[in-house]
Amino acid sequence: MGSFARNEDGAMLIMGVYIFLMILMVGGIGIDLMHFERERSKLQNTLDRAVLAAADLDQPLPPKEVVRDYFDKAGLAEHIKSINVVPGINFRNVSATAETTMPTQFMHMLNLDELTVPAAGAAEERVPNVEISLVLDISGSMRNNSRMDKLRPAAVNFVNAVLAGDAAAKTSVNLIPYAGQTNPGPWMFNRLNGVRYPDIELDPDKGGTSDGRYPNVSSCLEIGSSDFTHSGLPNGSSYDQTPHFMNWEIASSVMDWGWCPQDQSSIVYASNNPGNLNTMINTMRMHDGTGTHYAMKYALALLDPTSRPAFAAMATAGLVPDEFKTRPANWLASDTVKYIVLMTDGQITEQVRPKDGMHEDNPTKELKEGNDSGSRNITSASDNVSSFYSQCNLAKHPSRNVIVYTIAFDVTGAPRTQMKNCASSPSHFFIASPNEIAAVFSAIARQINELKLVN
Repeated sequence: MGSFARNEDGAMLIMGVYIFLMILMVGGIGIDLMHFERERSKLQNTLDRAVLAAADLDQPLPPKEVVRDYFDKAGLAEHIKSINVVPGINFRNVSATAETTMPTQFMHMLNLDELTVPAAGAAEERVPNVEISLVLDISGSMRNNSRMDKLRPAAVNFVNAVLAGDAAAKTSVNLIPYAGQTNPGPWMFNRLNGVRYPDIELDPDKGGTSDGRYPNVSSCLEIGSSDFTHSGLPNGSSYDQTPHFMNWEIASSVMDWGWCPQDQSSIVYASNNPGNLNTMINTMRMHDGTGTHYAMKYALALLDPTSRPAFAAMATAGLVPDEFKTRPANWLASDTVKYIVLMTDGQITEQVRPKDGMHEDNPTKELKEGNDSGSRNITSASDNVSSFYSQCNLAKHPSRNVIVYTIAFDVTGAPRTQMKNCASSPSHFFIASPNEIAAVFSAIARQINELKLVN
């Protein structure tokens, strides 16, 4: 009996059995946890897709029905626990929970026969206050390669997308056509202390009216270098009017006369009326020159809160909807997002003017085609590019945080570089051929209407 008590043969076998059981248990727990995570991921991914689709404000089906349909298609319909929908005038929040159980294969050794697999999530699409400056190049080169023909429907679809449904109540669009200059319109011309030149004396046989005049048909301001150092509207004591002239030969079938676009192609302010905006897009006529820096100046100024008194006055005058009379919102306002969407097909050039702004040749004979007035440059191309970049940088500065999208339309070289440098980031810069411009505008509209998970 004593020798039996002292005999240690087989002791390691017993210890080995215990170690094996522990390894089996730990490994088994790992396998159960892997199965748990697989089931949880399947449930969570289905729930995330379901609430995203249900929260979409453009979704025509009832939100709860959308969630149930997603789970049904995934074979998980019986696992939905709750669906909660919070609708609003300009938002929809959809949250849901789901739960299933998973039998364990190894954890039952620890008296855990099953694991509960939970999933929860929410999605919200909220239409914040949105301020957009849509800047469109209407220079004469837009007649080439069907650019204007492709631009019009693309821009119309963009407007329709950003103003769809409830978004219209919260979204204002400044439509800014531009050529060699940008026309703020007669009302804003007067507001900004523009000084008009008189009607040009012009014989009827040279294109004048029956009483020997050529009427004043445009309203561009000769803003100067100091106006490009700040983000607000031009604030000088007075501004001369840009003369009515052409530099390059006109294609009269698609263009109106003028380096400054005529008043019927001037800025549309803070509109949420797709019909009015689309009418302008479909009827605006091409003009001479490419002065993108002027257009960018107005695009940013119309998002600057210092322009609020002008918006209030325009609302009183019936030029801006009454609901937008307190726009632009403050910079970095938590409930407002500001965008500039800029499209060009050309390079920023020097700013040319007739030597005699009142010469009788100006309304009928291009400077390059024998206008006896002669021409002069008031600013160089490099200075104008610098002014353009100044406005781009002011817009993107963290104190303003305007989101700038740019489109280089059917161009290479310097115009493409200028657009790339102006954009908020490389992902906000687009290159588009005529056949791609519609897709580019649609992509930008989708980003503006972006839907995100909130949990």
